[in-house]
Amino acid sequence: MPSDSDSIDLEDLLTEDFGITSKLATTTDTAETQINSIGPTQVYEADVLNILVADPDTSWSRRVDLLLRRWFGEFITISQVNSIDGLIDRMKQLNVDAIVAEVRWPDQDPTNFIDTLMNQPMITEIPVVVLSDYTDEMFRVYAFRSGVMEYFAKLKPDLFKVEYRLRNLFRMQFHSKILYRQIDESLRRYQKTKGISEDTIQDLRGVVQEMKGELEKEYQNKARLEEEKKKIQNVFGLYVDPSIINGVMSGTIPLELKGVEQEVSILFSDIRGYTTLAESMDPQSIVSFLNEYFTSMTEVLLGYEALIDKYIGDAIMAIFGAPLARDDHRDNAIQAAMEMQSVFDLWRPNWEKAYGISPHIGIGVASGPATLGNFGSFQKLSYTAIGDTVNTAARLESVAGPNEVAINDNLYQGLEKSIQEKYVFTEQPPIELKGKTVPVQVWKVTEKS
Repeated sequence: MPSDSDSIDLEDLLTEDFGITSKLATTTDTAETQINSIGPTQVYEADVLNILVADPDTSWSRRVDLLLRRWFGEFITISQVNSIDGLIDRMKQLNVDAIVAEVRWPDQDPTNFIDTLMNQPMITEIPVVVLSDYTDEMFRVYAFRSGVMEYFAKLKPDLFKVEYRLRNLFRMQFHSKILYRQIDESLRRYQKTKGISEDTIQDLRGVVQEMKGELEKEYQNKARLEEEKKKIQNVFGLYVDPSIINGVMSGTIPLELKGVEQEVSILFSDIRGYTTLAESMDPQSIVSFLNEYFTSMTEVLLGYEALIDKYIGDAIMAIFGAPLARDDHRDNAIQAAMEMQSVFDLWRPNWEKAYGISPHIGIGVASGPATLGNFGSFQKLSYTAIGDTVNTAARLESVAGPNEVAINDNLYQGLEKSIQEKYVFTEQPPIELKGKTVPVQVWKVTEKS
């Protein structure tokens, strides 16, 4: 390992620590011949970029310092810090234009370091570049989401990529500094021409800086509120259907205690003989099985734009065509029901092996008008559907046998022709359903052989 003395050789240093051999000469030569791609040949002192290198390992700070100087020469000045407190203090004291930082610090979690750094008030105008051997992919995503501009591997990096991405980043900062300098020069010329005092100019600058600070705070507050809103939506998404959350947030679903009548399709599914099956299973196995069952069925339903209304024991109630009306709710409902049976069949061998059971489901689907809205008390509301169509779907589910799908005539008659041709629909004799005075026309649906 090379020493940290001033006599350290850059090529030896980079060859050992960055894993660069023949690539080094090409890269550094390119940097020297294209240095003007950052800015003009003449560099004003006020335009030089102030780069802050932060790493608990001073030898690495030294290596990064030498590499950046080799690439960018007189266009930059570099300061080094080897503590988090030193990093924060230097950010406050210097007009920092970019930060190159390690995220692994003694007694500090990388996530906490990123939070500490990115929550500094002055960080909004300072691009942060991470140079670290911490390779956790989820952390990289978190770092970028927090505002980190670039993230490079510390060991054996692609120097071509590092150089040119830094060049693009520094170019933007360099041009911004030139712009600010030109604005200051214009203000001074205006001051001389109009006879405006320096105090007045400073007052104007103070007002602009104050407004800028307020806008930055407003932006940060808005970003924080958006982040909290997403967290709330994610948490409630575990308990409330995402379409309901989005509808309430956007105002398309009012929270008032009133309903609206709408054409929908209602689906009920139920595990046949579940009570007997559960008697042969321990509580942990029951919970595991039900979670696997609900997860697999829910994925199918959501794929056909269903609203998961509720889980009732081992049963599922889903609504198609709500909260927003859809003309294809019947087509989606029957396709979801048939796919649920297919997916359930695929899972059955796993459940036989894991739990020693061979379950089957029956599904009932009915289409027609239903009343949709928020029902319940002021303490707790539930968005759901009520009415004759809901009752019919529940009754159809009760008459469907294992592996069967039973639907009402309203659903069948409203299907697209392509869907009617996709499956086998067998008309059943009208049956009397509990709670209905008029027999209901029922169709059994099966896959084509």
